[in-house]
Amino acid sequence: MVKRLLLLVSLLGALPALAQQPAKPDPTQLYSLVDGKTIVKTNPFSDLFGNLNLKVERILARGLSAQLSVYYTSKESESVRQNGAFHSYSSVFYVMPLAADQSKFFTLRPQLRWYLNEGKGHGFYVEGYYQFQRSSFSNQQITAYYPSKEGKSQYYSLTYDGRSTLHGYGIGIGAQWLLGRRKNIVLDWYIFGVGRGTVRGSLDGTSTLEGKSWPAGDHTEEEALLRRRLYGVDDGTKYSFDDAEHRVKVTNIKHASYLLDMGLSIGFRF
Repeated sequence: MVKRLLLLVSLLGALPALAQQPAKPDPTQLYSLVDGKTIVKTNPFSDLFGNLNLKVERILARGLSAQLSVYYTSKESESVRQNGAFHSYSSVFYVMPLAADQSKFFTLRPQLRWYLNEGKGHGFYVEGYYQFQRSSFSNQQITAYYPSKEGKSQYYSLTYDGRSTLHGYGIGIGAQWLLGRRKNIVLDWYIFGVGRGTVRGSLDGTSTLEGKSWPAGDHTEEEALLRRRLYGVDDGTKYSFDDAEHRVKVTNIKHASYLLDMGLSIGFRF
């Protein structure tokens, strides 16, 4: 009798284990070519307009991933006020594809993502990032009226080329989906990203003054005019002038900048 009771208790204890359903497989681990934790993406709309970009994301743990984004364009607009130029008071840098006033640039952006539903590379996410960007500008033009010592105003123009380096950081939000029967197609909607950085740079250009030659060796008024027209100059900014060739060089330009980004990328999970 005791043996029968022990057998019955053992069978009853095993029922919960027998009733358990098999664990639902994680779609991020099914049908992957490698281990399902690497995603390669690009923004095709940006690529079509010459702003090349590549993003590689690696799943580190459930709900956590690291991504490296690279942006590059050798095509610049013909605008005399390109994005990020030193006389552009917007002081906003962006890597969006349809920027009509885009300058040449190279951007490197490491990112760390937290998926809110603890998904492995899918779901809504919040990210933090660091951004390095090197930009160059050409044929930029500053125009103003130059107040002469005789009390007359003359038309002043400075056409310059410039270079700048940016270091910044920021945060962003977005959502990513795994699509297709095998969940290998990736759609990444980067809803909005915002950040702040510091820009340092220099410019070299040629100046003209309508109707009159420059006063030899006296560029006090010209320097004061450039201080008013250039963004990010301070007491550390240095100016040099060449009277013979009307060359102007400005170095040690430094100013704060805001970072904006959004976009839609597609890719593949390996």
